[in-house]
Amino acid sequence: MTRDTKSLILQLLILIFLPKTLFGQVNEGLDLTKLSKLNDYIEEQVKAEKLAGAEFLIARNNKIVMHSSRGFSNLETKRKLDKNSIYFIQSMTKPIISVAIMQLYERDLIDFDDEVSKYIPEVASLKVALDWSKGIDSATEKIKSPITIGQLLSHSSGLSHGLSKNKLDRDIGKLIYGVNYPFFTDYLLHQTVEDRAKALLNAPLMFQPGTNWYYSAGGDLLAVIIEKVTKQTVSSYLKENIFNPLDMDDTSYNVDREALERVMPLHHTNNNKKIVVSKNQPPRMGTSLYGGTHGLYSTALDYLKFCQMIINGGKLNGERVLKKKTVDLMKINQVGSTYSRENQGFGYGFAIEYDPSLKVEEKAQSLYWGGYFNTRFFIDLKKNIVAIWMTQKLPNSSYEGYHQVLKKNVYNAIKDIE
Repeated sequence: MTRDTKSLILQLLILIFLPKTLFGQVNEGLDLTKLSKLNDYIEEQVKAEKLAGAEFLIARNNKIVMHSSRGFSNLETKRKLDKNSIYFIQSMTKPIISVAIMQLYERDLIDFDDEVSKYIPEVASLKVALDWSKGIDSATEKIKSPITIGQLLSHSSGLSHGLSKNKLDRDIGKLIYGVNYPFFTDYLLHQTVEDRAKALLNAPLMFQPGTNWYYSAGGDLLAVIIEKVTKQTVSSYLKENIFNPLDMDDTSYNVDREALERVMPLHHTNNNKKIVVSKNQPPRMGTSLYGGTHGLYSTALDYLKFCQMIINGGKLNGERVLKKKTVDLMKINQVGSTYSRENQGFGYGFAIEYDPSLKVEEKAQSLYWGGYFNTRFFIDLKKNIVAIWMTQKLPNSSYEGYHQVLKKNVYNAIKDIE
């Protein structure tokens, strides 16, 4: 063997066995050097005491391209955040609940045009507020058309989530989350999802059903419908029909005792603008409130399986959770131009970014959503990319914060050959 041959073999071995050397490497058309800038961003945020830590996962073509974590899971104990961490995913529960509803639709157990009052009679007596500034004491008018299951899925029912700053929303937030909301959430205020759903129904609607888009806690009503139709708790239904088929072993409303140390606690920015562990934490065990708006714990790897099922048209590793045509229904904008961002809309369970020049069935470019503790994901349907961001922090950074950081770094890393 010549010296040149030995040198060539050595260079090949270095390329094979030194994956930490990212310069110039491309995996599934994504530049790893550019993707790794997300690590730099997290480290900068941790150093500036704006984040305790964060985890991200990027996959393409059913393959993980980069999965990394930086910083701390718990700033008090200085436990490092790792890629096996568990997070309270808040509203990233909603897309999962929506898939459960789509399964019931496939089985002819419900329809999108079904009146919600068929399952929850109290909905029939709801009225519409005429003056948001008066809160729940506003004068009202009768609803002109009934709320439907499709409207709950697309957030066009007139219900609220209690998250905005107007007086009516703040009053609704207190009904759902407790009198000290938004500064303190009373996680023990309601014992079941039906209790919380009925608390929401004690307030008037924001607008006439089907006339606008407004982010709502209608997912809790969907959860009640699941329980009434299937005669199962939401927890058992999701485990049997979604989590088990997709091997989402770390996704549940109650964390297994042996996995408790893997849970990242909620942190928040204090009055000194420093990140600290929050005293008020959501329950990790023993809850019987199986929420449709929020409530699930999960991991980045588990949520990837869920997203990959969607991008694969309802199937993962030989297990079919939904028919492809049902997934396609979820990707169609149901709210016209009433969604708050240009060239975006809302389907059955996801926000949609779309190309307005294409036919309806071809419009969806990507799906996305996030959770109130700053968990985020997006699915690029055309480029076959899934990106997930996990942390536990308040205040919420909304769509303009971590979502855009994640999106910018992923798209800057694309090196596809045209």
